[in-house]
Amino acid sequence: MPVEFIGANPNVTLLRGQDRAGFVSLWEAEWSIRGPGVAVLAWTDGEEQVRLLTPEFALGSWLAETFSRHFPELSGLPDIGEPVECEVREWRITADYVRARVTAEDGSRVAVSIGQPFASRPGQVSDWELGDACWTMTNLLTFCTDATLEVDDARVFGRATVNEDDEQPTSTAFIATHETWTRQLP
Repeated sequence: MPVEFIGANPNVTLLRGQDRAGFVSLWEAEWSIRGPGVAVLAWTDGEEQVRLLTPEFALGSWLAETFSRHFPELSGLPDIGEPVECEVREWRITADYVRARVTAEDGSRVAVSIGQPFASRPGQVSDWELGDACWTMTNLLTFCTDATLEVDDARVFGRATVNEDDEQPTSTAFIATHETWTRQLP
């Protein structure tokens, strides 16, 4: 089973009532078969596609196509658009705090923060079918109560859905660090 990605993948889905108001996924490849680097996927209610902003097109496209488009967080959202070159203005991902800000050559601007952790646990999924391949994913999940998203300098009004009462607390704002994706061979 070859390891293909090591890094982080924080995510936020903001809801307004029961409806999704916005979504952002940050990818930070410390190491991958497509090299190191970062990518941002972002969407707000009413947009016709999920934005893909990255300084590394090969990496960003691979992450979007191989992983993100299959994730439940993107279920029901439009297709992921073509990658757009971006400049990273700020980028900090730790196990308990995220702050990122990018500006793309098409004028797109995305800023996100995730914080106020309330629970952490190791995550592991085996035999996860993503497209034509099966994967094993391990990470450290930190669930947070606070998240903000700005797209094109407009604040996305919504909030993360938090469940602190369960034996396995969850939130739609989480930080996945120490993430490793291993492709399972047939």
